[in-house]
Amino acid sequence: MDKSKGDKTALTVQQLKGMNTFAELGCIACHSGPNFSGPNLPIGMGWFMKFPTFTGSEYDDKYRLMEDMGRFEATKKEADKQMWRVPTLRNILFTAPYFHNGAVKTLEEAVRVMAKTQLNKDLSDEQVQNIVAFLNALTGEIPEQTMPRLPSLEGMSVVTE
Repeated sequence: MDKSKGDKTALTVQQLKGMNTFAELGCIACHSGPNFSGPNLPIGMGWFMKFPTFTGSEYDDKYRLMEDMGRFEATKKEADKQMWRVPTLRNILFTAPYFHNGAVKTLEEAVRVMAKTQLNKDLSDEQVQNIVAFLNALTGEIPEQTMPRLPSLEGMSVVTE
């Protein structure tokens, strides 16, 4: 097999349908790039988008989406109201509950909420299941993270004043 063109059997038929639906709906406007978290930016910079973009749906109250003002809480800039960092979709199965306040318990519901609040679209059950199948395909090995350690204080004098 020619690896330069990818593994054509890596995704199931349902996952492929989900990937196509994901793209056709416009999800890739925010969830793009290798991590599905926006364009490549310098380390330490995030890709921020307004959430929710379309307000007034049942989800605003049901999941308290408007209570937290997002980035505005830190910057106090009007332009940062309801602005949130676009998270990666890699290993999304392991990151429930979803959204900034953890109010959405399932990935299926998170897909419905995002479609309505970001794209103003209502999805069929089949579309939701296909997108969730695609998102499942983004699951991989979680990289090991080594926590930094401070140098030992043994043998050093410590000033406590």
